[in-house]
Amino acid sequence: MFSKHFGRLFILAIALNILFTSPVWSQGSDKSKNSNKSDNSNTAKAAKPVGTPVLWRDPGVVSDRDLTFGPGSQALAPATPFTFVSEVATGESAKFNVTDARGVTWVVKVGPEAQAETVATRLVWAVGYFSDEAYYLDRAEIKNLPKLSRGQEFIENGSIVRGARFEPKRKSIKRGLNWDWEANPFDKTRELDGLKVMMVLLGNYDTSIRNNKVLSAKNSDTGELEARYVATDVGATLGKVGGLGSKRSKNSLEDFRASKFILGVESGMVKFDYDTTPKKMGMFASMFKPSYRSSQEKKSRVMKNISVANAKWIGSLLAQLSDEQLRAAFRAANYDQQTMNGFVAVIRDRINQLNKLDAAAVASR
Repeated sequence: MFSKHFGRLFILAIALNILFTSPVWSQGSDKSKNSNKSDNSNTAKAAKPVGTPVLWRDPGVVSDRDLTFGPGSQALAPATPFTFVSEVATGESAKFNVTDARGVTWVVKVGPEAQAETVATRLVWAVGYFSDEAYYLDRAEIKNLPKLSRGQEFIENGSIVRGARFEPKRKSIKRGLNWDWEANPFDKTRELDGLKVMMVLLGNYDTSIRNNKVLSAKNSDTGELEARYVATDVGATLGKVGGLGSKRSKNSLEDFRASKFILGVESGMVKFDYDTTPKKMGMFASMFKPSYRSSQEKKSRVMKNISVANAKWIGSLLAQLSDEQLRAAFRAANYDQQTMNGFVAVIRDRINQLNKLDAAAVASR
């Protein structure tokens, strides 16, 4: 009896320690003082949105989109050699800043998010949404690399980083304030609902407001200044969605394949299998920080009110992507053939589910 009681107390202690000391949980509410700070910021303080608000741009012929580089290009890819600049203390994944041969500063992320984010950015971009550039390097030498406080297990021989996502800090893009899923210029539009569907389809369990950024940049065709509403940091994907105290994962084919996607249709709204609310010991631990619990409940709530019509709209765009295009996104992140084919099969099945929603709605009625 004592041993069982002690075990529960030990688990509780771990949960409380995670909640209050982990870089992710310590950020707390989406409205915290630090919510507007970014690892990839070009300014010391986040600026208010400047320019015409834009969430989505017609991608044209989706089947022609090149997912090898997605929002980036071969010409813009990181160029060796790389030199260490500083370590990033915030966020769940280990990150640090480097400069490349062209003088561009890059945020290097290691861990399971590196591959998943490289893929997710390309799929989001493919259907017309703005996305951060992401390049995956299986191995990269970093000059002057010190011993890291996080992610040292991904370093070989003191200077070789394994499995790294490189994201640039472009001077032409100014990172501004965070935007709210429930309060923005695109509320109740099919484009916003489409972005929500993309987050659910990819299994992104970290859709917190702190990851939504307004980026100010010029339209390359018109020269007009735009305030681009972007879902950034989409690395907590391709796994299982869950809340604190329940199982959740990223970059796990086994979990991604085992997870459900669409549960049904109710009153014209799609019911997705998306729940990030704390469970069991996580629920108890979050009682000590109500702002964290409310932010997790909000993530689940905003993904629920999506109409069949809007879900089918984004599904129709995704359906234009070929399996070869999907594989190109996974090859960009250096997945092995078997794992890549497994992920592509699951994504194709989810796309098909979106495009069969009319039949599901009739059956529901």
